[in-house]
Amino acid sequence: MERIKKALEKAREQKSVHPDSPLVQHPQRGSSEGEWVRPEQSDEAGDAMPVHSQAEKRASEETKRSAAKALDDSTNVVKKTEGQHSGEHATHLQSPIPSDIEYTQTRRVDISADQLAANRVIAGIKNHPQSDLFRVLRTKVVQRMRSEQINSLAITSPTPGAGKSMVSANLAVSLAMEANQTVMLVDLDLRKPTLSKYFGFDARQGVADYLLEGVELPELLFHPSIDRLVVLPAGRPVPQSSELLSMPRMKSLVEDITHRYASRIVLFDLPPLLHMDDALIFLPQVKSSLLVVEEGGNTALEIEQCLMLLERSNMLGTVYNKARQSKHFPY
Repeated sequence: MERIKKALEKAREQKSVHPDSPLVQHPQRGSSEGEWVRPEQSDEAGDAMPVHSQAEKRASEETKRSAAKALDDSTNVVKKTEGQHSGEHATHLQSPIPSDIEYTQTRRVDISADQLAANRVIAGIKNHPQSDLFRVLRTKVVQRMRSEQINSLAITSPTPGAGKSMVSANLAVSLAMEANQTVMLVDLDLRKPTLSKYFGFDARQGVADYLLEGVELPELLFHPSIDRLVVLPAGRPVPQSSELLSMPRMKSLVEDITHRYASRIVLFDLPPLLHMDDALIFLPQVKSSLLVVEEGGNTALEIEQCLMLLERSNMLGTVYNKARQSKHFPY
């Protein structure tokens, strides 16, 4: 952890953060200070249940950006119903505030809370010892996004295995638990798609089919029986993924899904930054970014390189994942 802190301090000339504090004051615009929410990990195996920490505002005196544009294209049709959302599956995840949205052109994938927990998607599970960590991450992300009036967030990591897809899935679920917004989670890790499997669904079609085959978006989306959440899977793996992400049709897609509904937040799960150019090609289309760092898996040099690459992407913070702490004390 010290190695990662030093890398972050060096990269943004950050003042030291108290190593034992779970929350540090959020930096103001133009400040060189960062903020961290310390993660916990209680998996007995020691590596399977990484739950993270949030945050740390990327704001160096010499770099202040307003990232990207919101471009792109098609989404599904939703219709408000007069009654409350059906609760026919008691074992399924439901928001404390039922949704009045019915997804009329989106397939529903039923998955129980037990299945979600087995897949390490625990953000919406009541009384789970680590779900509060994602609520903290959600709150910090939403505060920044609302203050800057943005609704799209790209999530990436320095290298494979840092847990960015697991963070993306949990953050999406946590955001969907609030009644203030709907959420679309998009898998853009086109070479190694994994997001749909977190929700118990093996997606055979997705973004790749939209771009290459002209398949319409409503045919690709699925609703994992979690209120206010839809997922756009990547589909089959494709080798030349960076070329697809730079297509005009991709820009049209982003434009549509980020502008169609005013209350929607769109999360993009991107490939790792240092292994391919996919993330760098796509980042200018998104309004903000989040970096997932793996304790013991990412070196200080890798983190510094990523911070420089994300310099112009309105980086909201970092998630320090797989932290090896012995205990988590619920409030």
